[in-house]
Amino acid sequence: MQKKEKNVVYNLENLVNSEFEKLKGTGLQTVDTEKVTLDFFKMLKKISDKEFINILITSGYIPDLYVADSKEETLFTKLCEALEVDWASRMGFEANAVTQKSSYEDVVIKINNKIIVSDTKSFRLGRSQQAPNVKDFVKPEDYSKWANRHSGQKLGGLVVYPQLHEWSRKSDAHAYCSDKKNPILMLPYHYLAYFLERKDKFNPKSLEKLWDYEKIFPEKADSRNDYWQKINNVILEITGDEKKEFKKFLNLAETKLYEFVEGRLKNLEYQKNIKIKKIEFEISSIPDSELRDKFLKYRQEIETQYIVTFQERIQNFRLTKNKESTTYSKFIDSSFDKS
Repeated sequence: MQKKEKNVVYNLENLVNSEFEKLKGTGLQTVDTEKVTLDFFKMLKKISDKEFINILITSGYIPDLYVADSKEETLFTKLCEALEVDWASRMGFEANAVTQKSSYEDVVIKINNKIIVSDTKSFRLGRSQQAPNVKDFVKPEDYSKWANRHSGQKLGGLVVYPQLHEWSRKSDAHAYCSDKKNPILMLPYHYLAYFLERKDKFNPKSLEKLWDYEKIFPEKADSRNDYWQKINNVILEITGDEKKEFKKFLNLAETKLYEFVEGRLKNLEYQKNIKIKKIEFEISSIPDSELRDKFLKYRQEIETQYIVTFQERIQNFRLTKNKESTTYSKFIDSSFDKS
């Protein structure tokens, strides 16, 4: 039983799917997110740091087949926030997930009684861009607002995100996240895993030095390399680790990420084949005459859709609502006389 729970925890997609499977026949429309999250924390307590490290490395990737903004996606992202909270607890920090979701941080962490407001990011592997829009990744003004809601000392902000969604060279995000006036640290999930793996070799509370932007970033970073060279050097100072050992961990993490991506691709291929077989079965069950009618209708819709789109745009943007004149007709009089 314990082994099964560990497998479920490792695969958040399976856990989320199983929770929604339980709703069938109950008449309920959605899961009790608070209860599922509390149960998830209990499950996490049963696994070792080593197992948790493996989970963290490949965390934050929303299943591609989840409908955007669906209840499944919402629960998945909530459990990613729980992973960050559990990581902080394992490191010896105070941490909690924030229940208010509108215009609030996801997680609050305290190191040496100093507050960090964190946004836990999750993205699909199959999203249309290599990296997210900057505004979907970090909004510096939000972090200032979040921090001001808390009393006491503040370290700054934190963006936790899946590694495979960072900009390849540079982005405004690297500049925003190296502003000493508003220190917001970028950390991929596998960096959290690295700290946990090394936590017995250094004082975890010394991680607060990562927000010493006066020292780290006297000027804003001008590229991805510039950002990470400076952050990685500080991490080496904090952990006392050797560069080759740090790089060894990062390369092992990359191997796990590659295996994870390959697994996702295989699963998508599997889902595609299931869909194809279903279509083949349904088509083979249709009488020839009905099939011709359906195919005719399908081609008519598909091959004329672009024309219909043009018609709708013309009617909506170039004609008045009653369709009896062009939009210019309303402007003629006003172009001569003040209304």
